[in-house]
Amino acid sequence: MKKFMALLLTCVVVTVSSGISCFADKTQKDSASQTAQQEETSELQEEHKKLDISQGTVPFIDENDPQMANLAVYMVELTTDTLIHSRNANVRKYPASLTKIMTAILTLENIPDLNQKIKFTADLQNYVYEINLMYGGGISTGGISLNEELTVEQLLYAIMLPSANEAAVMLAYEIGGGSLERFADMMNEKARELGCQNTHFVNSNGLFDQNHYSTAYDMYLITKYALQNEMFRKIASTPSYDTGPTNKHENLHWNHTNKMLVKGSGFYYPEISGVKTGTLEEAGRCLITTAEKNGYEYLLVLLGAPYLDEKGEVITPNQAFVLTAKFYDWVFDTYKAKTIVEKGDKVSSINDVRLAKDGKDHLQLVSAQTFTAFMPSNIDVSNVRRIAYNLNGERIGENDYVNAPIEKGTKLGHLDLILYGSKLGSVDLIAADSIEESSLLITLDHIRQMFQSFWFKFIFLFILLFVLMYVILSIMRMKRRKKYRRVSHKRRL
Repeated sequence: MKKFMALLLTCVVVTVSSGISCFADKTQKDSASQTAQQEETSELQEEHKKLDISQGTVPFIDENDPQMANLAVYMVELTTDTLIHSRNANVRKYPASLTKIMTAILTLENIPDLNQKIKFTADLQNYVYEINLMYGGGISTGGISLNEELTVEQLLYAIMLPSANEAAVMLAYEIGGGSLERFADMMNEKARELGCQNTHFVNSNGLFDQNHYSTAYDMYLITKYALQNEMFRKIASTPSYDTGPTNKHENLHWNHTNKMLVKGSGFYYPEISGVKTGTLEEAGRCLITTAEKNGYEYLLVLLGAPYLDEKGEVITPNQAFVLTAKFYDWVFDTYKAKTIVEKGDKVSSINDVRLAKDGKDHLQLVSAQTFTAFMPSNIDVSNVRRIAYNLNGERIGENDYVNAPIEKGTKLGHLDLILYGSKLGSVDLIAADSIEESSLLITLDHIRQMFQSFWFKFIFLFILLFVLMYVILSIMRMKRRKKYRRVSHKRRL
């Protein structure tokens, strides 16, 4: 009896130990899975950096030229969101009149009626006069007279074309509710909203202040956002503008300071369609432009181009225009669209197909789309790495399997396309063929799953213990009966 009880106790201990072991194995697997996912996430973050195929250099800039040391550039092809070139893109610079792009954004978002008129009051004129004296005179203006009334739309043309500082002040005063400081706060709030991490505005016009700064990358974010507004696009791409009669003038005529928009200027570049210039001794030449060619749109931010030479004399010709033309010449000659993956290309496979009819154990995965990337013509598409992931976001490997039935075209993952450690894009992975299920294998699998289920194991263990207890109780009852019979027999004797 003692031996039997020991055997029963051993069965219970083994069963419990198995459960604990399974739980421990599951915990270890979960921990390993979490570690793998963390490594995968880290790798993906590395791969998803915006790609700079130029690798930080361009052939037309002398890296040893001290006048180029202050240059900051950020150039993107907007249609494919491809980074063309980045140089000192996160270094703080003085944006000069590029600031007025943010002023235009806040104007368009806070004054819905562009026909609303704003007056150039005596207080505002005195303020502009004082800041003009503060900066030694010669700040850019639109020739707006005392008490002249202009519409909001006219003032937008004034800040974007001739870079009129008094127009920027008029708009800021109106939107800020009579407080230029409040308007500057609104500019900074908007900059933060757009993801700018190295930008701080002090005024609406961009006149020099040590605490008024931005970066090439942040100005890219600001301008890209502004370009979503069609009125901004229209104004920023207009070579010249006439107000028509006002209460003070028969007409105010303004030319765009971006001479690359103006035919016959000597800098005219037909593909360029905007946006804004800015110049200060402290900032150098600054220029943001957009250009279109062959269905692609480019945005180029250029800060800190050479303005004054060692003697303090103005460098001619305008180096912002010269460098901008070189950037566009270079990209138009160097970059083109290349097909990386064609729709239907065989790009991966799963080598473990279960429950399939006729014993088929291999499934080909193909691209669901054609993917085209924008890159230099000297880069071969064979340099693009292809990394396949399953529906769980894990790399497809030897342990991956699928169960039949599978229909042709079913999405089973995606393919990331990586160049120089950065992600170009991705395409869906779909089944190249249909795979039928085996009825027999499906039935056997259901049985297997039943036997492996927790409740089956629980019920089986419960019944086993019940039977064992019943047997034990039966044996104990039989022994008591035998003992009783012996005692009874002795008494009779």
